[in-house]
Amino acid sequence: MEKPIIATTLSGLFLSQKPWKNAHVLWYENASIKLNDDSVKQWAFREDYFKGVDEVMKRLYPRLSDEQRTKKARELFFDSVCQYIKKHPEVRNDSVVKYFESLKSKYRIALITTNTQSALKKILPILDLNNLFDITETSLPKEKDDKRKVFDRFIEKHGKPLIYIGGSRKDSFDYCKEYGIPCIYANLEKEEEIHEVTSVHNLAGLKKELRKLI
Repeated sequence: MEKPIIATTLSGLFLSQKPWKNAHVLWYENASIKLNDDSVKQWAFREDYFKGVDEVMKRLYPRLSDEQRTKKARELFFDSVCQYIKKHPEVRNDSVVKYFESLKSKYRIALITTNTQSALKKILPILDLNNLFDITETSLPKEKDDKRKVFDRFIEKHGKPLIYIGGSRKDSFDYCKEYGIPCIYANLEKEEEIHEVTSVHNLAGLKKELRKLI
């Protein structure tokens, strides 16, 4: 009989959210260098910074299709994530990683993420997490950031996990509530709480909540 699955996220649990939160700044900086246009960097500090991506990508790769530009933009974004992690290895949550390693004898650890598979192949080795996950479900290169699609593929292949432990993405918890999947918000960085979702703020709290369910 197969071991039950504990599904997890990457950002906010096994490492800080900072690489993803800051990657768009590096992304626009790198784009400004390629375009030789400092004004491009101004997008990075706007609340709607994501709207500038399509505009910049059209300037960088005018001959590519929209789908090809989406794929390329995501590749460049994940390169920026890797760039940040390499500069700041302290983003790895060592104690959390060690705890989940201790669970592997009884459970399969799954990663459900909107990172692409090619991005994970770069990110996980940097963090020395290659052997942590028994299952990974990622975004497809042509997709924009859509966690529901990733969840759909995961459940189609593996069924519902025993529990999902996520970061600050509300859409993940909305999905779990819709499909009756127990979930915990790993709010280790003390962000805004998510209504009607159990949250924990440290490893001790996470262990306590998990003991109720596993």
